[in-house]
Amino acid sequence: MTSHLDSTAPSTGDRRRRRAYLVEFVPGMVAYVLVLVAALAWGGFDGDSPARFVWALLPVVPMVWVAVAVVRHVRRLDGYQRERTLTALATGFAVAMLAALALGILQSAGLALEGSGFWIYGAGMLTWAVGAAVGSGR
Repeated sequence: MTSHLDSTAPSTGDRRRRRAYLVEFVPGMVAYVLVLVAALAWGGFDGDSPARFVWALLPVVPMVWVAVAVVRHVRRLDGYQRERTLTALATGFAVAMLAALALGILQSAGLALEGSGFWIYGAGMLTWAVGAAVGSGR
């Protein structure tokens, strides 16, 4: 005999936490995309104006918003969910650091790598997402 408490459906608290996270996270991501598009369109990255550096860093501002949303979300989680989330984050961080080390050594050896920071970021984020998906499937 199984109990109705053994349901795999998200609880009311889980849904409330997810909704709060999305309310904080999604506007930050939308702002990031809009600012990134604006920076790429009007930033003059191929020019020689010092203003291009301000344009280049402008998309980081909404990502601070996103980082705060993630931290607030982790703080709202219960112990089990927090452990799963932090394990996925730690795995993504470790992969990002390994990618940074490998790409840094390759660049020191003379290999020209365009956009290596984006590869590092992508490796960390992809690993975090896969780790979270695998962790939620257990």
